[in-house]
Amino acid sequence: MMREIETPGSAVGLAEFAAHLRLPEGFGGEAPGALETYARAATAAVEAMTGLALISRRVLWTVTRWGNGRCQRVPVAPVERVNAVTRVFADGSWEAVDLSAVWLRPDDLRPMLSGARGGALPAVPTGGRVEVELLAGFGATPESVPAELRQAVMLLGAHYHEQRHVTADPERAAPYGVAALVARWREVRL
Repeated sequence: MMREIETPGSAVGLAEFAAHLRLPEGFGGEAPGALETYARAATAAVEAMTGLALISRRVLWTVTRWGNGRCQRVPVAPVERVNAVTRVFADGSWEAVDLSAVWLRPDDLRPMLSGARGGALPAVPTGGRVEVELLAGFGATPESVPAELRQAVMLLGAHYHEQRHVTADPERAAPYGVAALVARWREVRL
């Protein structure tokens, strides 16, 4: 289970987004908060379509069972680093795991966490869990997000702005250009 510790910003700058919408200087009477809402909603939708974290933020990954005792695919990508690993016992007590006991294999689409030097991952306590705090995302600023994903956010944000509504399925609600831009970043599952 993944939970965000920090709320991410938008994958596009507000001035850049307003320029994309061809709003005059000062956002043409459009409230900056409304534009930011569209940009954040579009960022969240592109993240949902791709399974990626666009803007860096801390996330907490809770594991109750490792699929493989030696390595495990991280359910968010990309991952910049592992901040902390904690074993939480059934009685609520906890112990910090030395970070040298785990190794992160970074990858923009499929990062892996494994035991250091080919060893095992930290054991999950009986009735407990392992919590892994990660820093996930391409970077802290919109400029660090790949250009085609930023463009997808711009197109989808403009669509939200123009339509003033969001349908239940963001993938179907997305204009064709958005789907084409995110296609190479989506994981193919068989």
